[in-house]
Amino acid sequence: MTIRSAGRHRKSNPARRTPLGSRRWVAMLVPMLAVVAATTVVGAVSTAIAADNPNSTVLVGGDPQGVAIDADGKHAYVASYADNALRVLDTKSQQVVGSIHVGANPLGVAVDPDSRHAFVTNFSENSVSVIDTASGKLIKNVPVGQNPASVTVFPRDHYALVTNFYSGNVSVINSATLKVIGAVPVGIHPDGVAIDPRGQLAYVANSGSNTVSVIDIKTQKLVRTIVVGRAPQKVAIDPDGRHIYVTNFGDNTVSVINAPVNLDLAYVQSLLKLKVNNVIPVGINPRGLAVSRDSHHAFVVNVGEDTMSVIDTENSTLLSTSYVGFTPDQVAIAPDDTAYVTSRGDGTVTVIRPS
Repeated sequence: MTIRSAGRHRKSNPARRTPLGSRRWVAMLVPMLAVVAATTVVGAVSTAIAADNPNSTVLVGGDPQGVAIDADGKHAYVASYADNALRVLDTKSQQVVGSIHVGANPLGVAVDPDSRHAFVTNFSENSVSVIDTASGKLIKNVPVGQNPASVTVFPRDHYALVTNFYSGNVSVINSATLKVIGAVPVGIHPDGVAIDPRGQLAYVANSGSNTVSVIDIKTQKLVRTIVVGRAPQKVAIDPDGRHIYVTNFGDNTVSVINAPVNLDLAYVQSLLKLKVNNVIPVGINPRGLAVSRDSHHAFVVNVGEDTMSVIDTENSTLLSTSYVGFTPDQVAIAPDDTAYVTSRGDGTVTVIRPS
C-alpha cells in the first residue's frame, strides 16, 4: 500500500502533518487503512484468495481486522472494517452466528470477561461501541479521541484503554459507567495497547515514533518511554506477567522487554530498568500479536508474507512459520490455544488448532 492509497480513506478530521521521520511508514502502520478492492459478503465465496489455505477458514467478509475471544472460548468477535459491523463466530461450529452494527470502520476489539461487554473502536467515527454480548445489542457509543485504533480492558478495576491514532493519546474509560475519565498523552500514532496482569502499568506501541509508552494506570501518567524497533504495531504481555512483546513492522522483529518485578517495592528503580532485553527475527512486516494462556508461546502475524510465526517464549526461538491467508492482520488465542487470524484479503478468519 502507498501513502497515496491510504489518503483515499475517510478520516474523521484531516490528519495532522506527519513528521518526516515517520512518513516512510505511515501508509503501512496501523490502522493499515487499505481496504481490499472488492468487499466480500458473509456467506459468499471470497474472490481474493492468493493461495490455498491448508487451515480451516470462516468467511466473515468486510475487510476483517481486530479479533477477540471471550473468556470461555465459545465465541470470537471480529471487526468488519468495511461493513461497520462486529461479526460473532461460534468457535465450535466455526460459523458466523451474529452480526452487530457498530460505528464507522471498526478496527480493534476487546471483551470484558466480567461484564460480558465487547468494546469496538470505530476509527472513522471517534468512538467506541460497547456491546452486550449476551443479547447482541449495542449499549452505547462512547466518544473518544481522533481515530481510535486499539482497545484493551482490565475488568477488576473497571477500566478500558483506547489508543487514538491521530490524537497521540490514550483515552481511559470507566467500563462500569461507560464514561471517559481521562486522556494520557503518549507518542506519535499510538496503536497497540496492553495492560499487565496486576493492572498497574499499560504499554502502548507508538508506530510513528518507534517507542513504547508506559502508563501508570492509577495516576494516569506517562512514566517511561522505551525505544524499540521501527514502526511498532501491537503489544502483548504474557499472562504470568514476565515479558512484554512488541511487533516491529519495519524491522521484521519482535522486541522483548522484561516486565518489572515487585513494582510496589522499588517503583522508580523498576521503571528505569525497563528496556528491550531481546530481539527475535520473524517474518516480513509483523503486526498482529498474541500470547498463549500458559505463556509458553507468542503468535506473530506477518503481513508482508501472509504467514504467522510461533515463538517459544522460554527460549526466545522461532518454532514455525505457516501460511494463514491473504493479507493477514491480527490474531487472538482461545483458552484451548486455538489461534484465530483475520485475513483481510480473503475476508476470512483462519482457524489453527494446536497440534
